[in-house]
Amino acid sequence: MTACLAAGRAPSTARRRPADSLKQGPHCPRSLEFGVTFPTPANALPRLLRLPLLCAGVLASATSSWAAGSLVLMDAPPAESTWSGGVSTRSWPSAPGSRARSNDLLPAVEYLAPSGAFVSTDLGVGWNLVPLLADAEAAKTWQAGARLWPQFGRPSRVTPQGIDRLGSRITTEAFANVQATSWLLLQSGASWGSGRHHDGQQLELGMTSGIPIGDDLIGVTLATTFANAAHLRSSYGIGPREALASGLPEWHPRAGMMDWSIALNGEHKFSSRWSISGQWLDARLVGDAAHSPLTKAKSQQTFSASLWYRF
Repeated sequence: MTACLAAGRAPSTARRRPADSLKQGPHCPRSLEFGVTFPTPANALPRLLRLPLLCAGVLASATSSWAAGSLVLMDAPPAESTWSGGVSTRSWPSAPGSRARSNDLLPAVEYLAPSGAFVSTDLGVGWNLVPLLADAEAAKTWQAGARLWPQFGRPSRVTPQGIDRLGSRITTEAFANVQATSWLLLQSGASWGSGRHHDGQQLELGMTSGIPIGDDLIGVTLATTFANAAHLRSSYGIGPREALASGLPEWHPRAGMMDWSIALNGEHKFSSRWSISGQWLDARLVGDAAHSPLTKAKSQQTFSASLWYRF
């Protein structure tokens, strides 16, 4: 949503086609889905998918971002299974509240199934359950499911001396979206499993609409994120021992609002097979996260761009 990254959340780039997803009228999002995912049971996908599923998880784990929201735009499930591949470049804050930045250039892969299952370096591994529970028309209005997604911590190179580093985690996120009107998509996502002791929880709420630019459409998302004390303490807190070792004051964040964000998402098709997509997201830390002695930049920006080929 917002972006997940502003507070130790993992990046999820909205690379699905806003021009398709938002367009049912001139300004309308049609089926912007939440990209939440969960591990697919072994018997639910053919054996052929198990290796790509593993690869997608590994690549997704390598593409950390600190301000890429967890509210993801994606199309309604396709009528037939689709495969896409390409290359992605990303830039993100290296740690929660950090001014330092990280950049990467990695392969991109995505599998989308009519059942709502997906395996993607952009979205993670998960399932939109609506196609299994309702008809195709309902799948254009509602999206609900779950995903697994990596959440990155604070690497040693950007951790102040005396402060404990924060390792990466795999979080579970449940999502529910509804097309409230022809031009407005309401989004929500709840995640758990973050933080130093896997007891962090987050709730993200957002809304997305579209701006037509020629034949393309730019998705605009406004979102806010709330987190429990365990999540905020892991990302922004300083305990007594850490304060003594680092010389920084103790900081004990309380549960509450962590950030608000604005994101722009777009895709341009060069042909039926080739396309380019991108996302820019600016998450603004607020409350105890913004005032932590570990926070050096309240604005946490993430950028990603991907070149795709649909097989």
